[in-house]
Amino acid sequence: MQVIRHRSERGAWEMAFAPPHPRLAALVDTYIGYDERDTAFTRRHELPGLNAVMIVNLGDPITIVDTAGFVVPVGTGCGFAAGLSDAYAVSETGGCQRGIQVMFTPQGARRFFRLPMSQLTNRVFLLPELLGPAAAMRLIEGLQAANDWHACFARLDATIAACIAAHEAVDLAGIRNAGWALRQIAGCRGDVSIAALAEAMGCSRKHLAVLFREHVGLTPSTVAGLLRFRHALDLIDAAQIDAAPAKWTDIALAAGYYDQAHFNRDFRRLTGRTPGDYLSTRLQGQAGLPVG
Repeated sequence: MQVIRHRSERGAWEMAFAPPHPRLAALVDTYIGYDERDTAFTRRHELPGLNAVMIVNLGDPITIVDTAGFVVPVGTGCGFAAGLSDAYAVSETGGCQRGIQVMFTPQGARRFFRLPMSQLTNRVFLLPELLGPAAAMRLIEGLQAANDWHACFARLDATIAACIAAHEAVDLAGIRNAGWALRQIAGCRGDVSIAALAEAMGCSRKHLAVLFREHVGLTPSTVAGLLRFRHALDLIDAAQIDAAPAKWTDIALAAGYYDQAHFNRDFRRLTGRTPGDYLSTRLQGQAGLPVG
């Protein structure tokens, strides 16, 4: 488990990161525990990526405005989940929050929630809506009773494994095929011909799009664009780690954008901010971008 602690005029927070049990490696990328205190920011843009998320709120009430524009209040001891998004969502707090986050792979979310991923795309739902009131309460109460991050993550391992074992996947072959295609796109950071990918799978582009709608929630081309964006974020962070100034044109071309104008348009759509704003406001150990 990796723990990051930060304290400055912007506030104090602790972030704990841990992988799932190896038997869940294809379903969950990582677990995150977070505890923030007296932060100077109360509003964040939550940036899109290739994970579906589930969060149990163990601290003060928060509010989520999902990518589709729906406002979802999340009280203390409540939880919510969201599918993949093609732009940012917004989270609002009172300056303090504490909780547990599961970063599902699309295939993991498909099997855990047992819903077509298209139904979760760009949306946030409270856990009782997705798991049923009894199952949601068991999960939340188990995490509330845990003594530390290790115990929370072990509880998640047990809950997710039991759920997967109890419910046979509706279309396991489709889930596996979508996972394979997703790995091919991710392996080249989105720089892939969707037509060539469909041909390699022995299907049409239309069939591939249907497969992604069911088991990923976004089209293959949208997924490729998100991978290009996330690669650009990695390049920006690496430039700062090396104490070198961010050279936006170089970063844009290295990430696979046509030019800097293409990069700037995509970046603003996905983050709500310019690359320079992102660079000056991003937070250590956190994916969200403070905006207020």
